[in-house]
Amino acid sequence: MLAPAHPSPTRHIVVIGGGASGVLMTAHLLRHHDPSLRVTLVEKSAELGAGIAYGTGHPDHLLNVRAANMSAYPDDPDHFWRWVGEHSSIDCPDAQSFAPRRLYRDYLADLLSPHLVQRAGTRRLAIVNDEVMGLEEREDGLVIRLAGREPLRADIAILATGNEGPKLQPASWRFDGWFDAAPNAFSPDSDVVIVGTGLTMADRVLSLLHAGHRGRITAISRRGLRPHAHRPVAPYRLDAADIPYGTGITYLTRWLRGLVREHQASGGDWRGIVDGLRPYTQPLWRSLSHEARRRFLRHARAWWDIHRHRMAPSAADRIEAARASGQLAIVAGRVAGFEPLEQGVLVRYVARTGAAEKKLLARAVFECRGRAADVTATENPVLRQLLAEGIVHPDPLGIGLDVGADCGVVHRDGRHSNRLYAVGPITSGVFWEIVAVPDIRQQVAKLAGHLMQGRVTAG
Repeated sequence: MLAPAHPSPTRHIVVIGGGASGVLMTAHLLRHHDPSLRVTLVEKSAELGAGIAYGTGHPDHLLNVRAANMSAYPDDPDHFWRWVGEHSSIDCPDAQSFAPRRLYRDYLADLLSPHLVQRAGTRRLAIVNDEVMGLEEREDGLVIRLAGREPLRADIAILATGNEGPKLQPASWRFDGWFDAAPNAFSPDSDVVIVGTGLTMADRVLSLLHAGHRGRITAISRRGLRPHAHRPVAPYRLDAADIPYGTGITYLTRWLRGLVREHQASGGDWRGIVDGLRPYTQPLWRSLSHEARRRFLRHARAWWDIHRHRMAPSAADRIEAARASGQLAIVAGRVAGFEPLEQGVLVRYVARTGAAEKKLLARAVFECRGRAADVTATENPVLRQLLAEGIVHPDPLGIGLDVGADCGVVHRDGRHSNRLYAVGPITSGVFWEIVAVPDIRQQVAKLAGHLMQGRVTAG
C-alpha cells in the first residue's frame, strides 16, 4: 500500500535529506504560500539542519562566512542576523563576526518550525524521520521507498543528500575527521596524524586542542597548503564583461593572477578579487570544457580552495599558534601507506621535497581530505539504487550527479527528468561553487520558483 504523507494533496513534493540543502529547499518551497502544495522532508537523523557541516557541537567550530551573509533568503539578507539577535547574540556579537556552526544548525531547524503548526485543518509540512531506500519513477508520479514505513507517493522529489566523507576501512587507529573519536580512544599525550590540510583539518585540530590534547599533531597533504584567514575587505567590483568565459585554465590563471597583482599594487587585498569573482564562478565553471575542468581539479583546485574557502580569523589564529609552538606540523607529501601496530600505526609518507620514504609513529590517524570525490562510491542507499538503474547519472567528472540548468537530473540515456531534481553539494560537478549557504540558497530559491510557476504539474 502507498501511503500519502498528507491527506489528498493537490501537489506533493518530497525532499530527501534534512541537512542544510534539504532544509533550505523545504523553506523556500513553503515560502511561496501555495495552499495546494504539501511538502514532506525525509531525514534519517533526529536532528534537522545538522548534516556533516553543522552537526558539530564544538564552540570553536565557526562558520566560514560572516553572519551578515548567512541568511537563508537572498532577498532578505538580514534574516539570520535578526534571528541571532532574538536567540543568541552572545555567541555572535555583530553581523561581521563568525557564528558557531551549532548556532546555525539551530537556525536551520527553526526555519521550518512555523510550518509544522496545523492551520485551517491542514498542515503543509510533514517531517518523516526515516531513511529513503529507493525511488521509482512512474507515469503518474514517484514512489519513494522508506526503511521503516510504507512508501510515499509524490509528484516531485528533490535529492538534497549533502556531503559524504571518504569511505574508511574500520580500524582501531583510524577515525573520520568529521567526527570526534570515542572518549579515551587515545591519550591526550599521543602523537596523531591528520591526512589533509584543509578546513576539515582545521576543525579537527581545534577539536583536539579544545579537548586538551598535548601530543604532537602532524597534518599531511600533497601540497601542504592550509586555508587562509578572512579579513575585513570589500569585494572588488567586477562586471560580467570582465570575465574571460570559455578560456582554458592556463589563460584563466594568468588573468586572475594579473588582476590580483594589479589590485595589490594599488593597496588592495587579494581577498577582494576572490570575493568579487564569487557571483561569476558558477557561469565561469559552466563555460569551461570538461578537459579544462579536469585540469583545474588536478592542478589548481588546492590553490583555489585555500583562497576561496577561508577560516574565521580566531580559528586561523589558534591554528597558527599551534604551528608556531611546534605542536602542529604541516607537511607537504604523499601518504604511502599505514602499518598497524599493537598500540597505534606507523604512517609511511614521501615528502614533496624528497624521494626517500619517511615514517611517523602515531596513536591515531584522522581522515580529513574532505568530500568524497566519486559519487559512484556512495553508501547512500537511494543514490546507489538510482545510479544502478540509470535513473540518475554521474556528471562528466564523477563528482556528483549530472543535472540540467534547472537542477532536473539527467538519466543515463541523456533524458532530463521533470520529476526528480537535485540540489546542493551533490550537484557540484555541474555548478562547482555549490557547497556554501550563499550559493545553495540561490539555487534552491530558483528551483522553488521554477516549480511554483507550474512548469512541473501534479501527476
